[in-house]
Amino acid sequence: MKKRCEAEIPSLYRSGQGISDTFYKVLKAVDKNGLSLRTEYDRKENGNYLDPPSKDAKVMIRIQNLFAEPRIPIISYMNVGKYIAEMLGAKDHLVVPHDELFGMIHSGNEEFEPTQWPYAYHQRLTNYPMSNGITVNQLEKSVDKLVRDPITRRAIAMTGLPEIDTFMKSDAPCLRELQFRAIEDNQGRLVLNTDARWRSRDLYKAWCDNLVGLRNLIRFKVAIPLQNKTGKEVIIGPYTEENGSLHIYGQDYSEKGMDNFFEVNPTLKDFLAKTAEKQEPLNDNMIEELKELKEEKTWNFPRKLIELIDYLIQTFESGEFKP
Repeated sequence: MKKRCEAEIPSLYRSGQGISDTFYKVLKAVDKNGLSLRTEYDRKENGNYLDPPSKDAKVMIRIQNLFAEPRIPIISYMNVGKYIAEMLGAKDHLVVPHDELFGMIHSGNEEFEPTQWPYAYHQRLTNYPMSNGITVNQLEKSVDKLVRDPITRRAIAMTGLPEIDTFMKSDAPCLRELQFRAIEDNQGRLVLNTDARWRSRDLYKAWCDNLVGLRNLIRFKVAIPLQNKTGKEVIIGPYTEENGSLHIYGQDYSEKGMDNFFEVNPTLKDFLAKTAEKQEPLNDNMIEELKELKEEKTWNFPRKLIELIDYLIQTFESGEFKP
């Protein structure tokens, strides 16, 4: 077998049943096979790097069931309950209006460093700003396309906005595109297949949380509306993603426990057993985070967003849906 060039970023593929088991497999693959690579975020002192290089790979991933148990990953570095609300639009009102942001960016010659929110995933997907002032709800349009023709290849929603993102020093969206297809099974149900394209991803600290938020976006913004409009049962089917850069930061080995992760979790079975034991407290913690979010004054939530948070609390507490 030809040896890989030392400057080639490897391309990997891994699959799993749910988020937790897939995470373990992908983490092991990138840790073992990823290219050692410097990043823009490596810390320096007197010109010398303080952090070791990251591990980086291009990775294609398939998850058979985003809600497979244990559905809540044990590795998390976000307030996941709050992040679910954010993925469903709770902080869209904080995004700088497009015309203002455009003016800020194009008023100088240097790359723009934002001090306010230049985007939110939900905002770009459901309120995508056009240069003529019109906005487009891409998820709603995708559902309409699926209603007309479930096997369409045109139910696509994107986050990229070149006239903004190209000129940003940082903060360009990591999630770039979602594609939905709905295939009817032999029971007359629509199976919603989702494909995603990610520009860049922090595997160790963000991947799991990203998917917990995204699966709720898929459920509440696509699957349920599609079911309501077609009158057919909709099943959330397999999820596939392509990552241009899926990486483990060098500093996470020494500072976040990545250096001994596989010593503490020597097998997938061990990792899943630990994760399964934590499901009830993790679930309860998500609900408590949503209650905390509702009371936070920093965000100045309008009434409709308070109602969204209330809905999530009631839905998850009642057991109608699991987060």
